[in-house]
Amino acid sequence: MRRLSVLLVVAVVTATVIAHSGPSHGAARAPAPPVYSPPVDAPVVDPFRPPAHRYAAGNRGVDYATTPGEPVRAAAEGVVVFAGSVGGALHVTVLHPDGLRTSYSFLASIVVRRAQSVRGGDVLATAGARLHVGVRDPAGTYLDPSAIFGTGRPVVVRLVPGTEEGLPPLAPERRALLAVVWDRVVGLAGEGDDVVRARIALLAHLSAELRPDTHLLRLISATDRWRRQLGRCTPPEVPPPPPSGRRILVLVGGLGSTSESASVASVDHAALGYAPGDVVRFSYAGGVVPSPSTSPDLAALPTTTYTSADSQQDLDLAADRLEQLLLSLAASAPGVPVDVVGHSQGGVVARVAVTDLADHGSLPAQVRTLVTLGSPHQGADLATAVAAAEVSPGGPVLLDRIRDGLGLDLDPRLPSTGQLAETSTFTTALRGRPAPGGVHMVSVAASTDLVVPVPRTQVPGAASVVVPGEGARAHDALPGSPAVTRELALAISGLAPTCAGLAQTLVDTATGDAIGLAEDLMAAAVLFGGGGVP
Repeated sequence: MRRLSVLLVVAVVTATVIAHSGPSHGAARAPAPPVYSPPVDAPVVDPFRPPAHRYAAGNRGVDYATTPGEPVRAAAEGVVVFAGSVGGALHVTVLHPDGLRTSYSFLASIVVRRAQSVRGGDVLATAGARLHVGVRDPAGTYLDPSAIFGTGRPVVVRLVPGTEEGLPPLAPERRALLAVVWDRVVGLAGEGDDVVRARIALLAHLSAELRPDTHLLRLISATDRWRRQLGRCTPPEVPPPPPSGRRILVLVGGLGSTSESASVASVDHAALGYAPGDVVRFSYAGGVVPSPSTSPDLAALPTTTYTSADSQQDLDLAADRLEQLLLSLAASAPGVPVDVVGHSQGGVVARVAVTDLADHGSLPAQVRTLVTLGSPHQGADLATAVAAAEVSPGGPVLLDRIRDGLGLDLDPRLPSTGQLAETSTFTTALRGRPAPGGVHMVSVAASTDLVVPVPRTQVPGAASVVVPGEGARAHDALPGSPAVTRELALAISGLAPTCAGLAQTLVDTATGDAIGLAEDLMAAAVLFGGGGVP
């Protein structure tokens, strides 16, 4: 998530000076037109129905009744020119050698990225309950997809303006996709505009954050938590008991982590008494990350590698996969205690997985401890700023330019970033959800964390503790810090976190609150400033 902070900081600094155009695609080259095939094997439930005028209801493509999670494949070879969110929905657009563009809309997840070359039949995304597929010619004219998927030539119907109006490279793409979203909006009774709803939620959130009493109440709440933890904390001079007996440690990485790189891997498991073969790292693709040393009874666990894009997909799906891993671990090593440690987004995924299992009465008794490190249980201010950019004029284009210019492997329009925003339905539901019953849960925050400020780490019913931060790198350095090693040792032993004085508690809360407020002001600048892109 540190890269997300870089993305937003640079966005605000450069918002008023970016003016260059994106790369041109060059001349068409294929001597023969590509062969197109339907992207899914599913029935058509709504055929091509050109709207009577631009703002009327209709269907600018065809809709398929798909099974959620079904692979969506490229209709023909080409280059991905768009992969992200528009109007609250996920879309992918592919430019083909003959100049046609196929778009795939209302997706559940995306597995490709902009500028990636694909072949016909390559998987682009996964479908939701209904997939929309559109086709446009080089001028932006919508065509009947059933014609190019058959043997005839497409019938041309002029619907929307093309790229001749001097807009930035992605602006016509987004406007064309918004037209598809508009079809869905006006065609469903009682459905409102996702963008309008998102702006209203952001305005309500920002309005609350700009009120002085909001921050005063946080200080009062911090004082109350400090009072309730008196007598139930471990004095700083008391050392954690030495480790004893076999335990299994499950590590869950954060947003943007991969099989090869994750800050949570720096947890000092040796000092905590775990054997190397009993430390496993959750894979966002399912199972565990491959390891050269695994205990014999854990060797049968499914192993998969995962990419940064995998860690940015739907958080509920990630939690489901972690649930399956915990059940498999319990079956593989009966009676061996299991401790779960999640960093940043990984702590949210771990909390949802363990709480869901506990609520359903299926949490294995071996799962004893859950510790989250710098996790945005109340939402992340930077994710809120990205959400503001997504619904501000020019904001999405600005995010694309900054990400491409910095070479970031982080796409803020994939599902998890939106879910981590303070105004998302995911965070709203999570915010008041209590800690899982039957598990010793501790939430650890860093005092100077710029990615997840102290107040955003609170969990109702869980113990909490703030450790010293290491400046600007506090978030990424948190898992490997000696202070966290101590708190993990206390938690694994069933002891309460280290005691803190009231003055330090108030300073840590106020510092984190100031960081959050600064980032909320950044979100307001993006929302009302429009990203500075025409």
